[in-house]
Amino acid sequence: MSDNIPFELQAEIIKRILPVKSLLRFRSVSKQWKSLIDSSEFITHHALNNKTQPQHLLVRYITGGTEDKYVSIVDDDNFPHHKFSPVVPPTVKLHPLPFMLDCSHGLVCLHGWTRDRVNRKKLVVVWNPLIGKSVGIEIPDPDRAYIVIGFGVCPKTSDPKIIKLSRFFDSKAEAKAEVFRLSSGAWRSVPMNIPFKSLHFQNSQVVIDGVIHWLTYDKITYKLRLYSFDLASEKFGEAVDFPHNLAGGSGRKYGISKINDSLVVLSHHWEEWPTDSGSDEDRWI
Repeated sequence: MSDNIPFELQAEIIKRILPVKSLLRFRSVSKQWKSLIDSSEFITHHALNNKTQPQHLLVRYITGGTEDKYVSIVDDDNFPHHKFSPVVPPTVKLHPLPFMLDCSHGLVCLHGWTRDRVNRKKLVVVWNPLIGKSVGIEIPDPDRAYIVIGFGVCPKTSDPKIIKLSRFFDSKAEAKAEVFRLSSGAWRSVPMNIPFKSLHFQNSQVVIDGVIHWLTYDKITYKLRLYSFDLASEKFGEAVDFPHNLAGGSGRKYGISKINDSLVVLSHHWEEWPTDSGSDEDRWI
């Protein structure tokens, strides 16, 4: 591309290029192009504007070796035969056993401890598998006794955000809520107006219309509740109690998921089931 064209205009043209193979080749054109394509803003922009492409199912295989394997399966007429192995960036490889928190707008969020035992860090990685690029964000105060991580993309600004809730076991210690915006590259505190000290959060989260939902168990009231966090206003929502017919039962466990744009409650109950051999088996209800 001619040097007479301002770089800002070049950047706008590059942003309109969706084929991944072309973008990867263009990284070798110049240092400026490589820096642009590798930047966190471009990684996010590409994921958010890639809606015309088929959806992908990302599968992680735990190999038991030094690195896990990832396979991206294209959700098209040839499912599950149309698949490929995405480029796994170095920041993703820093995790020995990453927890896949959620996927939003083509971005995958992983978090966990790094491999380095001497300088261990708690790291969140936002990864765009289509272009093989990622951004690593270090979690502050990783030694706090209890930390909950949330992830989502703000529907108004298209800015990926990471939410961190934390507290110490000491009941006198203050609980904290912090938000990391990928655009600013900094953490900031937000008001914590939920009884975080008495809550136990499930690992899973669900994002619907720019709102993160968590399933929690209140250790004081013994109730299951849904708590939410609005990614646009950066405020917590009012608690929602589970219906009485879902609120208890010995051996019953619950989870949440999403079908289309609806939040779904999953009920899981272990119950003895006699078999011909006389032994007991578990069954789902």
